[in-house]
Amino acid sequence: MSSVGVSLVIDSPTTLVGQTAIVTWSATKATSCIASDAWSGTLSTAGAKRVTISTAGTNRFAITCASAIDGNQASAEATTVAAAPALLLRQSYNSRANTIATSEGSPYGDTDFWLSNDYMVTNFGYGPTMVQRIYICLSGMVRMDDCSAQASPTGPLSDPMLAGIDAGIARFAGSGKRLLVRFVYNLGPIGSGARDVPAALIATHIDQLAPILLKHQDMIFALQAGFIGTWGEWHDSTSGNTTLAVRNQIIDRLLFHFRGHFPILLRYPGQMIEYLGTTVAPSDLGLHDDYFASDATDGGTWAGYNNPSVTDATVLQNFTADVATTNMFVGEFGDLYSQLQSCAQLDIYSQRFRPQSIALEVWPTIVGTTLQANGCALQFFNKVGTRIEIQGAQLLARSGANAPLRVELTLVNTGYGRVIRARPVTLVLSHGSSEVSRITIPLAQLDLRDLKAGSGPQVFAFDLTVPVDMGLAAAAGTLTASLWIPDSAASLATQPTYALPLNSVNVTSQDVFLPSTGLNQLGNILPQ
Repeated sequence: MSSVGVSLVIDSPTTLVGQTAIVTWSATKATSCIASDAWSGTLSTAGAKRVTISTAGTNRFAITCASAIDGNQASAEATTVAAAPALLLRQSYNSRANTIATSEGSPYGDTDFWLSNDYMVTNFGYGPTMVQRIYICLSGMVRMDDCSAQASPTGPLSDPMLAGIDAGIARFAGSGKRLLVRFVYNLGPIGSGARDVPAALIATHIDQLAPILLKHQDMIFALQAGFIGTWGEWHDSTSGNTTLAVRNQIIDRLLFHFRGHFPILLRYPGQMIEYLGTTVAPSDLGLHDDYFASDATDGGTWAGYNNPSVTDATVLQNFTADVATTNMFVGEFGDLYSQLQSCAQLDIYSQRFRPQSIALEVWPTIVGTTLQANGCALQFFNKVGTRIEIQGAQLLARSGANAPLRVELTLVNTGYGRVIRARPVTLVLSHGSSEVSRITIPLAQLDLRDLKAGSGPQVFAFDLTVPVDMGLAAAAGTLTASLWIPDSAASLATQPTYALPLNSVNVTSQDVFLPSTGLNQLGNILPQ
Protein backbone atom coordinates (compact mmCIF):
# COMPACT_ATOMS: atom_id res chain seq x y z
CA MET A 1 0.00 0.00 0.00
CA SER A 2 1.45 3.40 -1.03
CA SER A 3 1.48 6.35 1.38
CA VAL A 4 -0.11 9.68 0.60
CA GLY A 5 2.07 12.69 1.35
CA VAL A 6 0.94 16.30 1.71
CA SER A 7 2.58 19.62 2.52
CA LEU A 8 1.03 23.05 3.16
CA VAL A 9 2.65 26.44 3.79
CA ILE A 10 1.39 29.99 4.28
CA ASP A 11 3.46 32.95 3.14
CA SER A 12 2.84 35.12 6.25
CA PRO A 13 3.18 33.63 9.77
CA THR A 14 1.93 36.94 11.18
CA THR A 15 -0.55 39.24 9.50
CA LEU A 16 -3.35 41.76 9.93
CA VAL A 17 -7.08 41.20 9.74
CA GLY A 18 -8.21 42.03 6.22
CA GLN A 19 -4.86 41.14 4.70
CA THR A 20 -4.62 38.37 2.14
CA ALA A 21 -2.25 35.45 2.48
CA ILE A 22 -1.14 32.90 -0.08
CA VAL A 23 -1.61 29.28 0.97
CA THR A 24 0.37 26.77 -1.10
CA TRP A 25 -0.06 23.00 -0.95
CA SER A 26 1.12 19.86 -2.70
CA ALA A 27 0.12 16.21 -2.34
CA THR A 28 1.71 13.01 -3.67
CA LYS A 29 -0.12 9.78 -4.50
CA ALA A 30 -3.45 11.48 -3.75
CA THR A 31 -6.47 11.97 -6.01
CA SER A 32 -8.38 14.63 -4.04
CA CYS A 33 -7.94 17.18 -1.25
CA ILE A 34 -10.32 18.97 1.13
CA ALA A 35 -9.63 22.23 2.99
CA SER A 36 -10.86 22.83 6.53
CA ASP A 37 -10.74 25.22 9.51
CA ALA A 38 -9.93 28.80 8.27
CA TRP A 39 -10.73 27.81 4.70
CA SER A 40 -12.95 25.22 3.06
CA GLY A 41 -13.81 23.43 -0.13
CA THR A 42 -12.51 20.77 -2.47
CA LEU A 43 -9.03 21.40 -3.83
CA SER A 44 -6.81 19.96 -6.50
CA THR A 45 -3.79 17.95 -5.38
CA ALA A 46 -1.47 20.93 -5.80
CA GLY A 47 -1.91 24.67 -6.06
CA ALA A 48 -1.82 28.08 -4.42
CA LYS A 49 -4.74 30.18 -3.24
CA ARG A 50 -4.99 33.77 -2.04
CA VAL A 51 -7.24 33.98 1.02
CA THR A 52 -8.40 36.95 3.09
CA ILE A 53 -7.73 36.77 6.82
CA SER A 54 -10.97 37.79 8.56
CA THR A 55 -10.41 36.77 12.20
CA ALA A 56 -8.01 38.15 14.81
CA GLY A 57 -5.81 35.62 16.59
CA THR A 58 -4.57 32.30 15.29
CA ASN A 59 -5.94 31.24 11.91
CA ARG A 60 -5.39 27.54 11.19
CA PHE A 61 -5.41 26.28 7.59
CA ALA A 62 -5.72 22.51 7.29
CA ILE A 63 -5.84 20.15 4.35
CA THR A 64 -6.58 16.44 4.04
CA CYS A 65 -5.70 14.55 0.86
CA ALA A 66 -6.72 10.99 0.03
CA SER A 67 -6.18 8.32 -2.60
CA ALA A 68 -9.29 6.91 -4.26
CA ILE A 69 -7.26 3.81 -5.16
CA ASP A 70 -6.47 2.48 -1.69
CA GLY A 71 -8.16 4.96 0.68
CA ASN A 72 -4.87 6.14 2.12
CA GLN A 73 -4.90 9.76 3.35
CA ALA A 74 -2.73 12.36 5.04
CA SER A 75 -3.17 15.85 6.53
CA ALA A 76 -1.13 19.01 6.97
CA GLU A 77 -1.70 22.43 8.50
CA ALA A 78 -0.19 25.90 8.78
CA THR A 79 -1.12 28.91 10.90
CA THR A 80 -0.93 32.67 10.75
CA VAL A 81 -1.54 34.97 13.71
CA ALA A 82 -3.59 38.03 12.79
CA ALA A 83 -3.84 41.32 14.64
CA ALA A 84 -6.41 44.03 14.06
CA PRO A 85 -4.95 46.91 11.99
CA ALA A 86 -4.75 50.33 13.63
CA LEU A 87 -5.17 52.04 10.24
CA LEU A 88 -7.03 51.00 7.14
CA LEU A 89 -7.72 52.07 3.57
CA ARG A 90 -9.94 49.76 1.56
CA GLN A 91 -11.27 51.08 -1.71
CA SER A 92 -12.64 49.83 -5.01
CA TYR A 93 -12.66 51.74 -8.28
CA ASN A 94 -14.47 51.75 -11.59
CA SER A 95 -13.17 52.09 -15.14
CA ARG A 96 -12.89 55.61 -16.53
CA ALA A 97 -14.92 56.08 -19.73
CA ASN A 98 -12.23 57.85 -21.79
CA THR A 99 -8.52 57.12 -21.64
CA ILE A 100 -6.19 59.81 -20.29
CA ALA A 101 -3.55 60.12 -22.99
CA THR A 102 0.04 59.49 -21.93
CA SER A 103 3.42 59.80 -23.64
CA GLU A 104 4.02 56.16 -22.70
CA GLY A 105 1.71 55.24 -25.58
CA SER A 106 -1.39 56.79 -27.12
CA PRO A 107 -2.81 57.64 -30.55
CA TYR A 108 -0.56 60.19 -32.23
CA GLY A 109 -1.29 63.61 -33.65
CA ASP A 110 0.68 65.32 -36.40
CA THR A 111 2.91 68.35 -36.76
CA ASP A 112 3.90 70.38 -39.79
CA PHE A 113 7.38 70.66 -38.37
CA TRP A 114 8.87 73.69 -40.14
CA LEU A 115 5.65 75.67 -39.58
CA SER A 116 5.53 74.70 -35.87
CA ASN A 117 1.91 73.79 -36.53
CA ASP A 118 0.48 70.96 -34.40
CA TYR A 119 -2.81 69.54 -35.58
CA MET A 120 -5.14 66.60 -35.04
CA VAL A 121 -4.33 66.42 -31.32
CA THR A 122 -7.97 65.53 -30.67
CA ASN A 123 -10.39 63.49 -32.78
CA PHE A 124 -13.57 61.46 -32.28
CA GLY A 125 -13.72 62.67 -28.65
CA TYR A 126 -10.23 61.36 -27.86
CA GLY A 127 -7.42 63.58 -26.68
CA PRO A 128 -5.52 65.74 -26.43
CA THR A 129 -2.92 63.16 -27.40
CA MET A 130 0.51 63.01 -25.77
CA VAL A 131 2.33 61.50 -28.77
CA GLN A 132 3.06 63.76 -31.73
CA ARG A 133 4.41 62.55 -35.08
CA ILE A 134 6.82 64.88 -36.80
CA TYR A 135 7.82 64.43 -40.44
CA ILE A 136 11.01 66.47 -40.86
CA CYS A 137 11.70 67.41 -44.47
CA LEU A 138 15.45 67.42 -45.20
CA SER A 139 15.06 68.85 -48.70
CA GLY A 140 14.10 72.28 -47.41
CA MET A 141 12.73 74.13 -44.39
CA VAL A 142 9.26 74.21 -45.93
CA ARG A 143 5.75 73.08 -45.12
CA MET A 144 5.23 69.38 -45.68
CA ASP A 145 3.07 69.80 -48.79
CA ASP A 146 6.01 71.55 -50.47
CA CYS A 147 8.71 69.03 -49.49
CA SER A 148 8.56 67.03 -52.73
CA ALA A 149 8.92 70.20 -54.81
CA GLN A 150 12.35 70.90 -53.35
CA ALA A 151 15.61 69.67 -54.85
CA SER A 152 17.12 66.83 -52.86
CA PRO A 153 20.27 67.82 -50.94
CA THR A 154 23.57 66.94 -52.58
CA GLY A 155 25.76 67.40 -49.53
CA PRO A 156 25.68 67.61 -45.73
CA LEU A 157 22.75 69.32 -44.03
CA SER A 158 23.29 73.03 -43.45
CA ASP A 159 23.95 74.54 -40.04
CA PRO A 160 20.70 76.58 -40.17
CA MET A 161 18.71 73.40 -40.87
CA LEU A 162 20.39 71.51 -38.01
CA ALA A 163 19.78 74.45 -35.66
CA GLY A 164 16.15 74.58 -36.79
CA ILE A 165 15.66 70.87 -36.11
CA ASP A 166 17.18 71.30 -32.66
CA ALA A 167 14.91 74.24 -31.86
CA GLY A 168 11.82 72.56 -33.34
CA ILE A 169 12.20 69.51 -31.15
CA ALA A 170 13.09 71.59 -28.08
CA ARG A 171 9.79 73.49 -28.24
CA PHE A 172 7.98 70.36 -27.05
CA ALA A 173 9.90 70.36 -23.75
CA GLY A 174 7.55 70.35 -20.76
CA SER A 175 4.49 69.67 -22.93
CA GLY A 176 3.99 66.14 -21.62
CA LYS A 177 4.43 64.86 -25.18
CA ARG A 178 6.86 62.48 -26.80
CA LEU A 179 7.71 62.64 -30.47
CA LEU A 180 7.40 60.01 -33.19
CA VAL A 181 10.08 61.20 -35.62
CA ARG A 182 10.58 60.48 -39.31
CA PHE A 183 13.12 62.18 -41.58
CA VAL A 184 12.14 62.36 -45.26
CA TYR A 185 13.33 63.88 -48.51
CA ASN A 186 9.87 63.80 -50.10
CA LEU A 187 6.19 63.41 -49.28
CA GLY A 188 5.33 61.45 -52.43
CA PRO A 189 3.89 60.69 -54.84
CA ILE A 190 5.29 57.30 -55.78
CA GLY A 191 7.57 57.60 -58.79
CA SER A 192 10.24 59.96 -60.07
CA GLY A 193 8.93 62.84 -57.98
CA ALA A 194 9.64 60.95 -54.75
CA ARG A 195 13.34 61.66 -54.62
CA ASP A 196 15.74 60.54 -51.92
CA VAL A 197 19.57 60.65 -51.85
CA PRO A 198 22.37 58.07 -52.17
CA ALA A 199 23.03 55.81 -49.20
CA ALA A 200 26.41 57.38 -48.39
CA LEU A 201 24.76 60.78 -48.04
CA ILE A 202 21.95 59.32 -45.92
CA ALA A 203 24.63 57.97 -43.57
CA THR A 204 26.22 61.43 -43.39
CA HIS A 205 22.87 63.00 -42.54
CA ILE A 206 22.22 60.41 -39.81
CA ASP A 207 25.62 61.23 -38.31
CA GLN A 208 24.75 64.94 -38.34
CA LEU A 209 21.32 64.39 -36.78
CA ALA A 210 22.47 61.96 -34.09
CA PRO A 211 23.75 64.60 -31.58
CA ILE A 212 20.42 66.47 -31.80
CA LEU A 213 18.29 63.36 -31.26
CA LEU A 214 20.48 62.15 -28.42
CA LYS A 215 20.31 65.58 -26.79
CA HIS A 216 16.51 65.27 -26.78
CA GLN A 217 16.35 61.48 -26.38
CA ASP A 218 14.05 61.56 -23.34
CA MET A 219 11.37 63.20 -25.48
CA ILE A 220 11.64 60.74 -28.38
CA PHE A 221 8.80 58.20 -28.44
CA ALA A 222 10.39 56.36 -31.37
CA LEU A 223 12.39 57.03 -34.53
CA GLN A 224 10.91 55.66 -37.75
CA ALA A 225 13.75 54.53 -39.99
CA GLY A 226 12.69 57.00 -42.71
CA PHE A 227 15.10 58.56 -45.23
CA ILE A 228 14.66 55.90 -47.96
CA GLY A 229 12.13 56.11 -50.80
CA THR A 230 8.61 57.48 -51.02
CA TRP A 231 7.49 59.11 -47.76
CA GLY A 232 10.57 57.59 -46.12
CA GLU A 233 8.78 54.22 -46.19
CA TRP A 234 11.63 52.17 -47.69
CA HIS A 235 10.14 51.55 -51.12
CA ASP A 236 10.42 53.17 -54.59
CA SER A 237 13.78 54.81 -54.00
CA THR A 238 15.09 56.91 -56.90
CA SER A 239 18.67 56.47 -55.66
CA GLY A 240 18.88 52.69 -55.59
CA ASN A 241 18.36 52.35 -51.85
CA THR A 242 15.96 49.39 -51.84
CA THR A 243 18.61 46.66 -52.06
CA LEU A 244 19.26 44.44 -49.06
CA ALA A 245 22.85 45.70 -48.75
CA VAL A 246 21.82 49.35 -48.57
CA ARG A 247 18.91 48.71 -46.19
CA ASN A 248 21.19 46.81 -43.83
CA GLN A 249 23.80 49.57 -44.02
CA ILE A 250 21.22 52.17 -42.93
CA ILE A 251 19.86 49.97 -40.13
CA ASP A 252 23.41 49.46 -38.87
CA ARG A 253 23.97 53.22 -38.85
CA LEU A 254 20.75 53.89 -36.94
CA LEU A 255 21.51 51.21 -34.36
CA PHE A 256 25.07 52.45 -33.98
CA HIS A 257 23.79 55.84 -32.81
CA PHE A 258 20.46 55.09 -31.16
CA ARG A 259 20.38 51.50 -29.84
CA GLY A 260 19.28 51.58 -26.20
CA HIS A 261 18.14 55.21 -26.36
CA PHE A 262 14.72 54.88 -28.01
CA PRO A 263 12.94 52.41 -30.35
CA ILE A 264 13.87 52.37 -34.05
CA LEU A 265 10.92 51.36 -36.23
CA LEU A 266 11.13 49.70 -39.65
CA ARG A 267 8.25 49.69 -42.12
CA TYR A 268 8.24 46.03 -43.18
CA PRO A 269 8.64 42.93 -41.03
CA GLY A 270 10.19 41.07 -43.98
CA GLN A 271 12.97 43.64 -44.18
CA MET A 272 13.62 43.22 -40.47
CA ILE A 273 13.75 39.43 -40.77
CA GLU A 274 16.21 39.73 -43.66
CA TYR A 275 18.37 42.06 -41.58
CA LEU A 276 18.29 39.81 -38.52
CA GLY A 277 18.57 36.52 -40.36
CA THR A 278 16.02 35.05 -37.95
CA THR A 279 12.35 35.25 -37.00
CA VAL A 280 13.21 35.76 -33.32
CA ALA A 281 11.88 39.22 -32.43
CA PRO A 282 14.58 41.69 -31.34
CA SER A 283 14.46 44.07 -28.38
CA ASP A 284 15.99 47.05 -30.20
CA LEU A 285 13.87 47.27 -33.37
CA GLY A 286 10.13 47.85 -33.77
CA LEU A 287 7.70 48.20 -36.67
CA HIS A 288 5.33 50.77 -38.15
CA ASP A 289 2.47 49.54 -40.34
CA ASP A 290 1.29 52.46 -42.48
CA TYR A 291 -1.65 50.52 -43.94
CA PHE A 292 -3.00 48.98 -40.75
CA ALA A 293 -6.14 46.84 -41.21
CA SER A 294 -6.65 48.56 -44.58
CA ASP A 295 -6.53 45.68 -47.07
CA ALA A 296 -5.85 41.94 -47.12
CA THR A 297 -2.06 42.41 -46.83
CA ASP A 298 -1.85 45.73 -44.95
CA GLY A 299 -0.40 47.39 -48.04
CA GLY A 300 2.18 44.67 -48.63
CA THR A 301 3.14 44.29 -44.97
CA TRP A 302 2.02 40.64 -45.06
CA ALA A 303 3.04 40.02 -48.68
CA GLY A 304 6.79 40.33 -48.48
CA TYR A 305 6.75 43.71 -50.22
CA ASN A 306 10.31 44.47 -51.40
CA ASN A 307 11.35 41.21 -49.71
CA PRO A 308 11.11 38.34 -52.20
CA SER A 309 12.80 35.95 -49.76
CA VAL A 310 10.16 36.44 -47.03
CA THR A 311 6.64 36.11 -48.42
CA ASP A 312 4.77 33.84 -46.01
CA ALA A 313 1.98 35.97 -44.50
CA THR A 314 1.69 33.78 -41.41
CA VAL A 315 5.42 34.09 -40.70
CA LEU A 316 5.29 37.87 -41.14
CA GLN A 317 2.21 38.27 -38.94
CA ASN A 318 3.50 36.03 -36.15
CA PHE A 319 6.84 37.84 -36.20
CA THR A 320 5.11 41.24 -36.02
CA ALA A 321 2.98 40.11 -33.07
CA ASP A 322 6.17 39.08 -31.27
CA VAL A 323 7.86 42.42 -32.05
CA ALA A 324 4.88 44.21 -30.48
CA THR A 325 5.67 42.51 -27.16
CA THR A 326 9.47 42.92 -27.26
CA ASN A 327 9.69 46.46 -28.65
CA MET A 328 6.96 48.55 -30.30
CA PHE A 329 4.32 48.44 -33.03
CA VAL A 330 2.63 51.60 -34.35
CA GLY A 331 0.55 52.28 -37.43
CA GLU A 332 -2.03 54.24 -39.36
CA PHE A 333 -5.01 53.47 -41.58
CA GLY A 334 -4.69 53.74 -45.36
CA ASP A 335 -7.99 52.73 -46.94
CA LEU A 336 -11.51 51.54 -46.21
CA TYR A 337 -11.58 47.77 -45.67
CA SER A 338 -14.78 46.48 -44.13
CA GLN A 339 -13.41 42.98 -43.46
CA LEU A 340 -11.11 44.31 -40.72
CA GLN A 341 -12.72 47.62 -39.80
CA SER A 342 -15.92 46.39 -38.19
CA CYS A 343 -15.85 46.97 -34.43
CA ALA A 344 -15.38 43.30 -33.58
CA GLN A 345 -12.77 42.51 -36.23
CA LEU A 346 -10.74 45.65 -35.60
CA ASP A 347 -10.61 44.80 -31.91
CA ILE A 348 -9.46 41.23 -32.59
CA TYR A 349 -6.84 42.46 -35.06
CA SER A 350 -5.56 45.07 -32.62
CA GLN A 351 -5.40 42.59 -29.75
CA ARG A 352 -3.05 40.53 -31.90
CA PHE A 353 -0.67 43.31 -32.98
CA ARG A 354 -0.87 45.48 -29.83
CA PRO A 355 -0.50 48.99 -31.32
CA GLN A 356 1.35 51.32 -28.95
CA SER A 357 0.23 54.22 -31.14
CA ILE A 358 -2.03 54.79 -34.18
CA ALA A 359 -2.54 57.97 -36.20
CA LEU A 360 -5.38 60.03 -34.76
CA GLU A 361 -5.80 61.59 -38.20
CA VAL A 362 -7.65 58.82 -40.05
CA TRP A 363 -7.02 58.84 -43.79
CA PRO A 364 -8.84 58.62 -46.09
CA THR A 365 -11.68 60.48 -44.41
CA ILE A 366 -14.21 57.77 -45.23
CA VAL A 367 -12.36 55.37 -42.92
CA GLY A 368 -12.84 57.71 -39.98
CA THR A 369 -16.48 58.46 -40.76
CA THR A 370 -17.19 54.74 -41.15
CA LEU A 371 -15.53 53.90 -37.83
CA GLN A 372 -17.52 56.71 -36.24
CA ALA A 373 -20.78 55.51 -37.80
CA ASN A 374 -20.11 51.96 -36.60
CA GLY A 375 -19.46 53.21 -33.08
CA CYS A 376 -15.86 52.03 -33.20
CA ALA A 377 -13.80 55.22 -33.35
CA LEU A 378 -13.60 56.38 -29.74
CA GLN A 379 -13.88 52.82 -28.48
CA PHE A 380 -10.85 51.89 -30.57
CA PHE A 381 -8.69 54.93 -29.78
CA ASN A 382 -9.40 54.53 -26.06
CA LYS A 383 -7.59 51.19 -26.22
CA VAL A 384 -4.64 52.18 -28.41
CA GLY A 385 -1.45 52.40 -26.35
CA THR A 386 -1.08 52.37 -22.59
CA ARG A 387 -4.24 52.13 -20.47
CA ILE A 388 -3.71 50.92 -16.90
CA GLU A 389 -6.61 50.81 -14.44
CA ILE A 390 -6.74 50.25 -10.70
CA GLN A 391 -9.64 48.11 -9.54
CA GLY A 392 -8.92 47.87 -5.83
CA ALA A 393 -6.55 49.05 -3.11
CA GLN A 394 -6.04 47.94 0.48
CA LEU A 395 -3.56 49.43 2.93
CA LEU A 396 -3.27 47.94 6.42
CA ALA A 397 -0.97 49.39 9.07
CA ARG A 398 -0.03 49.41 12.71
CA SER A 399 0.76 52.56 14.66
CA GLY A 400 4.29 53.61 15.47
CA ALA A 401 7.29 54.90 13.58
CA ASN A 402 8.91 52.39 11.20
CA ALA A 403 5.84 50.16 11.47
CA PRO A 404 5.07 47.77 8.60
CA LEU A 405 2.46 48.75 6.06
CA ARG A 406 0.75 46.06 4.02
CA VAL A 407 -0.22 47.20 0.49
CA GLU A 408 -2.40 45.26 -1.92
CA LEU A 409 -3.22 46.73 -5.32
CA THR A 410 -5.37 45.17 -8.04
CA LEU A 411 -4.31 46.52 -11.43
CA VAL A 412 -5.24 45.64 -15.00
CA ASN A 413 -4.04 46.61 -18.47
CA THR A 414 -7.13 47.27 -20.62
CA GLY A 415 -5.23 48.82 -23.54
CA TYR A 416 -3.71 47.22 -26.62
CA GLY A 417 -0.24 48.49 -25.69
CA ARG A 418 1.72 48.28 -22.47
CA VAL A 419 4.01 50.11 -20.09
CA ILE A 420 7.34 50.09 -21.93
CA ARG A 421 9.65 51.93 -19.56
CA ALA A 422 10.61 50.89 -16.04
CA ARG A 423 8.60 53.22 -13.82
CA PRO A 424 9.26 52.79 -10.08
CA VAL A 425 6.03 53.58 -8.22
CA THR A 426 6.09 55.73 -5.07
CA LEU A 427 3.49 55.70 -2.30
CA VAL A 428 2.85 59.26 -1.17
CA LEU A 429 1.16 60.04 2.17
CA SER A 430 -0.12 63.57 2.63
CA HIS A 431 -2.34 65.99 4.56
CA GLY A 432 -3.92 68.14 1.87
CA SER A 433 -1.01 69.71 -0.03
CA SER A 434 1.51 68.86 2.72
CA GLU A 435 3.49 65.71 2.15
CA VAL A 436 3.95 63.45 5.18
CA SER A 437 6.02 60.64 3.72
CA ARG A 438 7.14 59.21 0.40
CA ILE A 439 8.12 55.53 0.04
CA THR A 440 9.46 54.16 -3.25
CA ILE A 441 8.21 50.67 -4.04
CA PRO A 442 10.97 48.41 -5.43
CA LEU A 443 10.43 47.22 -9.00
CA ALA A 444 10.71 43.64 -7.74
CA GLN A 445 7.45 44.22 -5.85
CA LEU A 446 5.57 46.36 -8.40
CA ASP A 447 6.67 46.54 -12.01
CA LEU A 448 3.92 47.84 -14.28
CA ARG A 449 5.65 46.24 -17.27
CA ASP A 450 4.33 42.93 -15.87
CA LEU A 451 0.78 43.97 -16.77
CA LYS A 452 0.35 42.22 -20.08
CA ALA A 453 -2.39 43.48 -22.37
CA GLY A 454 -5.48 41.29 -22.23
CA SER A 455 -4.20 39.15 -19.35
CA GLY A 456 -6.80 40.27 -16.78
CA PRO A 457 -6.42 41.80 -13.31
CA GLN A 458 -3.26 41.17 -11.29
CA VAL A 459 -2.81 41.59 -7.54
CA PHE A 460 0.43 43.15 -6.30
CA ALA A 461 0.87 42.54 -2.56
CA PHE A 462 3.91 43.69 -0.58
CA ASP A 463 5.06 45.19 2.70
CA LEU A 464 6.63 48.61 3.17
CA THR A 465 8.16 50.32 6.18
CA VAL A 466 6.81 53.81 6.91
CA PRO A 467 9.31 56.05 8.71
CA VAL A 468 6.63 58.27 10.29
CA ASP A 469 4.00 57.24 12.84
CA MET A 470 0.94 56.86 10.63
CA GLY A 471 -1.31 56.69 13.68
CA LEU A 472 -0.22 60.14 14.84
CA ALA A 473 -0.41 61.45 11.27
CA ALA A 474 -3.97 60.18 10.83
CA ALA A 475 -5.01 61.59 14.21
CA ALA A 476 -3.68 65.01 13.21
CA GLY A 477 -5.91 65.24 10.13
CA THR A 478 -6.98 63.50 6.95
CA LEU A 479 -4.18 61.17 5.80
CA THR A 480 -4.40 60.54 2.06
CA ALA A 481 -2.56 57.83 0.15
CA SER A 482 -1.58 58.34 -3.51
CA LEU A 483 0.58 56.65 -6.10
CA TRP A 484 3.20 58.68 -7.99
CA ILE A 485 4.29 56.93 -11.19
CA PRO A 486 6.98 59.18 -12.68
CA ASP A 487 8.67 58.92 -16.03
CA SER A 488 11.89 56.90 -15.88
CA ALA A 489 13.87 59.60 -17.74
CA ALA A 490 15.77 61.76 -15.28
CA SER A 491 14.92 64.98 -17.13
CA LEU A 492 11.17 64.20 -16.99
CA ALA A 493 10.89 62.41 -13.65
CA THR A 494 9.66 65.41 -11.65
CA GLN A 495 7.14 66.65 -14.23
CA PRO A 496 3.46 65.84 -13.53
CA THR A 497 2.70 65.98 -17.27
CA TYR A 498 4.89 62.90 -17.80
CA ALA A 499 3.53 60.92 -14.83
CA LEU A 500 1.52 57.81 -15.67
CA PRO A 501 -2.25 58.11 -15.03
CA LEU A 502 -4.48 55.31 -13.80
CA ASN A 503 -7.68 55.28 -15.85
CA SER A 504 -10.13 54.79 -13.00
CA VAL A 505 -12.66 56.70 -10.92
CA ASN A 506 -13.44 56.28 -7.22
CA VAL A 507 -16.80 55.47 -5.65
CA THR A 508 -17.90 59.09 -6.00
CA SER A 509 -17.00 59.02 -9.72
CA GLN A 510 -14.01 61.34 -9.26
CA ASP A 511 -10.90 60.70 -11.32
CA VAL A 512 -8.16 58.89 -9.45
CA PHE A 513 -5.54 60.81 -11.47
CA LEU A 514 -4.90 64.45 -10.60
CA PRO A 515 -3.21 66.12 -13.60
CA SER A 516 -2.07 69.16 -11.60
CA THR A 517 0.13 67.00 -9.36
CA GLY A 518 0.53 63.81 -11.38
CA LEU A 519 -0.67 61.79 -8.38
CA ASN A 520 -3.14 58.91 -8.49
CA GLN A 521 -5.19 59.38 -5.33
CA LEU A 522 -6.23 56.12 -3.66
CA GLY A 523 -8.21 57.55 -0.76
CA ASN A 524 -7.94 58.26 2.97
CA ILE A 525 -6.28 56.05 5.58
CA LEU A 526 -8.55 55.93 8.63
CA PRO A 527 -7.98 54.87 12.26
CA GLN A 528 -9.83 51.69 13.21
